[in-house]
Amino acid sequence: MGLQRVWIETLDGGLVRADQVVEVRAHQTAAFSGKPARWLVDVVLPVGQGAGTAGQWNLGACHRTLVQTADEPEGAAARLVRLLWQLDESDAAGIVSLRRTPDGLHLGVRPFGSSAPPITEPSPVSAQT
Repeated sequence: MGLQRVWIETLDGGLVRADQVVEVRAHQTAAFSGKPARWLVDVVLPVGQGAGTAGQWNLGACHRTLVQTADEPEGAAARLVRLLWQLDESDAAGIVSLRRTPDGLHLGVRPFGSSAPPITEPSPVSAQT
């Protein structure tokens, strides 16, 4: 079945089907207008998205942000990919989320169709809010 029954929750509350993800990345935004730079953990989808004006239209990959943090989320992308692999191997169904907590970032899974409690990782990704 693959990851067709696993969804990833985005920062804005949307959901992306996990089998559509082609890249997971952590990157830093630029500081602007007096706001500090932030770190984003994104999933990238295999579709283009455009922005611009009538005179100049730019196309790029569709990035969906999962979480934003002040500190570098070291290892977050690799841990998310490893979790998706584990879910694929177990033919799981549910919603994956990446959340900021006072201890860092936590990955969790809310399974579908089960009275089992949410699955969470035992240790946080190093990053503070």
